[in-house]
Amino acid sequence: LVTRPLASPTGPGGAAGFRNVAGSQIAAPEVTNVYMGPFWGDRGFAEEFSKAIVENGYLDPLKQLGYGTGSGTYLGNIDGPVLGKGSQFADSDAQTAVQAMLTSGALKANANSLFVLILPDGVTSLLGSDRSCQAFCGYHEAFSWNGLEVAYAVLPSPLCKPCGGQIGDFTAVYAHELAEASTDKVPGQGWTAANGAENGDLEAWILFGWGPPADPQRFTIQGYYTNERGNTVGAWRP
Repeated sequence: LVTRPLASPTGPGGAAGFRNVAGSQIAAPEVTNVYMGPFWGDRGFAEEFSKAIVENGYLDPLKQLGYGTGSGTYLGNIDGPVLGKGSQFADSDAQTAVQAMLTSGALKANANSLFVLILPDGVTSLLGSDRSCQAFCGYHEAFSWNGLEVAYAVLPSPLCKPCGGQIGDFTAVYAHELAEASTDKVPGQGWTAANGAENGDLEAWILFGWGPPADPQRFTIQGYYTNERGNTVGAWRP
């Protein structure tokens, strides 16, 4: 990838003002999936992917290039409160749900935590006035809790046509939000461009295969922007 860069809408040095605004990164991500109801696809495959994308090299260049983060640890999954089909799940609901699980002890947080809320099919995520599958296919945020900035991401089902409809679209959005949350934990306070775009936004929807040598197309992912390389992704490692 260094000698043959990926096709990219934002090549090396192409994101004006891309810089670390106020030092908000996740140094070594510790990721937990929280299923907010039945998963619409192969949950085992989603779990295999989650562990791989966090641990097996995808984020390595961010460490090598000095972006204050890198590969981390996948801690597994829990079942969260079940959301009913046809319901809406606002960002305030996401924060309330994570806070309740922290208070009950179902989740434990530290400075490296990232909680990925995976919504069942038929649940609409709301971010302000924006609706999932119309304005976005996933997002990440953070809130203050007991002296910590707690990072979380919300991943609606991608079965709606605008978000692609396939498991590979889900894994690509997961990779996108992982890269962004790791480098810009509190949105706008980490690595962003002058126009507010994060590293995943700058390379959005350029999808490709990634996996072990025996199955290099196993997972569909997207890359993330770095000033040095443009579209960047770490090679698979054990």
